[in-house]
Amino acid sequence: MKKINGFLALSFLSVLTTGAFALDLDKPLPNWIDHSREKADGRGPVISATRKGVTPSDFRMPAEYEPVSAVAIGWAAYTPMLTGVARAVTGPGRAQLWAVAGPSSISGVPAAKYSRISAPLDTVWMRDYGPFGVSAGKPGIVDSIYRHYQYRRNDDAVPGVLGQAKNIGVYGMPIIMDGGNLMVDSKGTLFMTRRTYLWNSNMSEDEVNTHLKNYLKVKNIVTFDYAGYPGEPADGTGHIDMFIKLLDDNTVLLAVTEDEPFKAACDKALAWFKANKAPNGRPYKIVTVKAWANGAWYTYTNSVVVNNVAIIPSYSGSAEEGNARAAYEAAGYTVVPVLSDDSIRSGGSIHCVTQTIPGEPGKSVSLTDLPVFTDMEVTVPLAPLTNGGGSTSVEQLLGL
Repeated sequence: MKKINGFLALSFLSVLTTGAFALDLDKPLPNWIDHSREKADGRGPVISATRKGVTPSDFRMPAEYEPVSAVAIGWAAYTPMLTGVARAVTGPGRAQLWAVAGPSSISGVPAAKYSRISAPLDTVWMRDYGPFGVSAGKPGIVDSIYRHYQYRRNDDAVPGVLGQAKNIGVYGMPIIMDGGNLMVDSKGTLFMTRRTYLWNSNMSEDEVNTHLKNYLKVKNIVTFDYAGYPGEPADGTGHIDMFIKLLDDNTVLLAVTEDEPFKAACDKALAWFKANKAPNGRPYKIVTVKAWANGAWYTYTNSVVVNNVAIIPSYSGSAEEGNARAAYEAAGYTVVPVLSDDSIRSGGSIHCVTQTIPGEPGKSVSLTDLPVFTDMEVTVPLAPLTNGGGSTSVEQLLGL
């Protein structure tokens, strides 16, 4: 058991960084660890909780396609892509935009809908290190342990930063969990790949599930193999958002491909949704769009939906974008494509760089007094995670 002191003020967050990597917008870090530029600091994880215990019983984690009040991004690379996302979020998406380390203003984004949060960052991958939004008529944040916590301290601190800046209660979930591997429907089912269990191999699967149910208030957990399971993920992440996307409780968009090892994982996901029923007891409506591997894993499931607007990746020269657009439109979404050629080669696209906060669309969240963080105790593997934090080996995760 390791005791982790909470932060008392925002200024402490920058002090706790390792200083091993200076943010370079022209040469951003990938979703995985770049060992030529990043070194583990050997310290345990920090959870910036402002509330003790699990989330209250009346909280739950809404589906992404439920109402969204804000979208958080980290301004750490890919400026044209982030600008396109920002315009779509605040325009047709009718949501606020919170940009950690963002510019003073963004062309095409109304000032009334934009909040810049001044804090250091390591990478752009907000979905993975950012806050999990839970709601009970008011917003709340669940802060898990980012899998790269020993390499990217600034990123791992972001949920606490946003909780401070927006006066939103933060609850600390003491397991390693990336947001790209977390997908829920509105009825309490959580979908993820088995990579979550591998990250937390010092616990039993039941113990991991208990944390997920206690903090996110989900009822059922469905797991899938990722491409390359049980070895290293072929897409560099092993996250569910790289091949599965719920469009509503009854409709699922699935990637299909002939490229291995992606085909095996995609085919298993397709078989599961064909064999199981949606929450209303009817068969799932399954929509498929072709994905492909060509130096990177190009997928159209890595989108973000914001108040009936689907912001989807666009890839130069792709003949599949029309089919992807039609799939989202058939589910009732207004579609905004955003060019994602650069980011996808680093392991992510639109979903990977955004995180949604549930709530009333268009309603501003006022800045208020900063709360004081409480101490948190967590039990996780404390040794540096090798192979970019992506090892599936129990021995490596435990540092043995």
